[in-house]
Order: sequence, then structure tokens, then C-alpha cells
Amino acid sequence: MKREIAIIGGGASGFLTAITAKKNGKDVVILERKDRVLKKVLTTGNGRCNLTNVNASNQNYFGIEKMKQPIEEILGSFTSQDAIRFFEDEVGIICNEENRGKVYPLSGQAASIVDGLRFYAQSLGIEIITDFYVVKIEKEMFDFKIISEDKRQITAKKIVLATGGKSYPELGSNGSGYELAKKFGHTVTKLTPVIVQLKAEKEKIRGLKGIKSDVEVTAFGENEDGEKIKICTYDGELLFTDFGISGNVVFNISYVFPIYKNVEFEIDFMPKFTYNEIFEILKKRRKILKNFTMEQFFNGAVNKKLGQFLTKSAGIEKLSKSINDLTDNEIRKICTALKKYKIKIIDTNGFKAAQVTAGGIPLSEVNLENLESKKVKNLYFAGEILDVYGECGGFNLQWAWASGYIAGENAAK
Repeated sequence: MKREIAIIGGGASGFLTAITAKKNGKDVVILERKDRVLKKVLTTGNGRCNLTNVNASNQNYFGIEKMKQPIEEILGSFTSQDAIRFFEDEVGIICNEENRGKVYPLSGQAASIVDGLRFYAQSLGIEIITDFYVVKIEKEMFDFKIISEDKRQITAKKIVLATGGKSYPELGSNGSGYELAKKFGHTVTKLTPVIVQLKAEKEKIRGLKGIKSDVEVTAFGENEDGEKIKICTYDGELLFTDFGISGNVVFNISYVFPIYKNVEFEIDFMPKFTYNEIFEILKKRRKILKNFTMEQFFNGAVNKKLGQFLTKSAGIEKLSKSINDLTDNEIRKICTALKKYKIKIIDTNGFKAAQVTAGGIPLSEVNLENLESKKVKNLYFAGEILDVYGECGGFNLQWAWASGYIAGENAAK
């Protein structure tokens, strides 16, 4: 079986590559390891598919080789507006912009995107072969011979590796694409899970499992010069787990972990109030609740168990202490615990729980004008296999669409 272009990987970037190449008149086949295509897309955005972000720019993307990756031209060649137009005008999806520039299908179902892409690809005549686990690629004179685990073979003039990273391996991206690339002389940077739950110091989370709180989190870390800097701030829901922290605010901010050393989060449990406002509120509570003990001090303000935990972390060990006996200095310490609770991040919760992989094929080994390998002619890359990852909020799917478009456009030339 011979094809002009074989795309290895039936995910988001693989589909955009195939569709773009097919529209340019090429004979295209998608080879997917799993029994169905676009499995990972089905899970994105909590099953709603945050398909792009209208604010996407180079500032939202990072890499291990270089903290800020030079991908402006790729992003500019297929922008978030191009993605929206593609889905609305060609796939038939009504797009809906929500907070912070996030774009979802109006149906609120990721299945809409999966079905739309699959049906559109089929209407173009794109061949899709599932259960085709590529284990070997041999470069012949002018062609690539692609061999599956069960010994099936396909020959193609050009190939595009769009195999994804290592996140959610049960959905298809098990890291096998990196091994295929290595056999062609490519290297792979350190790989780290992102958009993932984080592990934290045990003593800073002990007894808080299951507690949710709307917070503001500021990340600090050491830059390349070893200087401690403020990195970013996000607000959202925080969930304490038995191993650390989770919730949408953690997913949003977890991108900093692979690229900064000694990452520490500062949590503000009452972001609607300033430090001074909370100080006055707590002094008033001292008067109102003077006949009670510290066990009741946070009742109606924050989660009761969390409040008691923060009381102890502020240095007040005995909850039997009378509220009336609180000093102004102790109230200030409680204010600090409420507004600037510090947690050092130890690790991530692993690739099985991660939405995205940080790291991959270094961009220095790829021609950024067309995403062709600098080492092997007619070998292209698209999507998460490359050392590019974005913040949470539709940015990683936008990279998949943009890189897939560039790879498909140029592989078709």
C-alpha cells in the first residue's frame, strides 16, 4: 500500500495535517494506534473541548530547550480566528467564546468536535486506519516504509509524526513517537507532565483532603540566574488532595513547574479583601465572638477545618484558646496565613493524570518555516511531540491546529 503522505497519529494535530494536505490535492492516510481517533480531544475541557483561545500569542507558550519558543510565525499562519472560521465554515460547529477568551462548541460537547472532524475528513476522502501501532519506520531511497506491530506495511513519500506526548497514555499518546524520531537522529528534551495536579509538602496539606476553596495563587520560582522571581497569578478553585493540590487554578498555573526551579505557591484564601480589610474584619470578629474559642473563629468565613488548620499554622496551637484573648499581633499572623499561605511544590502527579507533556523534539532540530526535520528530508512534525506547550485554556489545542496546518501545507508541496 503506497501513499503520498502518511500521518502517524490520529489526534488533533494529525487531523489538521491530513485535512490541510488533502485540500492541497494529496493522497493522505492517518495511522492511529488506538481503536478510535481523537480520543484525547474527547476529554479536553472537562468533556466540553476548549478548542482555542482568542488571546493566543507567543506569550502563552513555553519549552524546555528555550523557555520562550520562537513560534510566532507558526501561530500567525493559523490563528485562533482561523481555527474558529475553520470549525464554523467547514466543519459546521457553532463556536462560543466564554471567559478569558476560551472558545467551546456551543453544544458544550467535545464529541461535537470529534464527530465534526471525523465526518469532514471522511467527506474529503481521507483514509483513516485504526489499530495501526507504528513500531518501525525505514527510510528507503525515496520513500518511507512504515511497519506496524502486527507486521502490516505502508509506504509513503512523506511522513508526519503527530503522535502526541506522554500524557493520558491510555488515550493513545504513550511516547512512542519520540522513539521513532530518535531513530532518525533526533533528540528529546526532558519530559514533564503539565496541566496536572501537583504534589506538595505533606505538612502543608495534612488533614485538608477534599476541601475546596476559591483562591488566588501566585507562583514564585528561580529563574536561569538563580534569582527568586514572581512568575504569575491565577484565581480559581483549589482542591486539596492526599498528595497535594488540584483544581482549575492548579491546572492553570502548573505550566511553571517544568521551567523554573524551587517553585513555591502563595495562596490567598480571601482574595476579595486586602490584608488591612481582613485585619479589621478579624478584629471585629474578636469582639463579636469573644465568648467562644478559636475553634469557632472562622465559622462562616472559610471552611471550618481549613480555618482551624490556618489558625494552627499561624502559631496558635490550642483551639481551646479564648477568642477574646487574641492579640492584635496574633490576628496579623492569621491574616498572613489567610493571604500568603506558602506551599512548596515537590512534583507533579504524573503523566497518567496530565493533559499535556512539556518537552519533546527540540525546535532547533526542525525548520520552523515548514516543520520539516533538519536531519531527514520529507519527515515532518506536528503538535505535542515538539518541545512546545501552552498554558491551560485552549492554547494547546490551538498549537495542535496551527502546527498541523503548517505541516500539512508544506508536506503537500
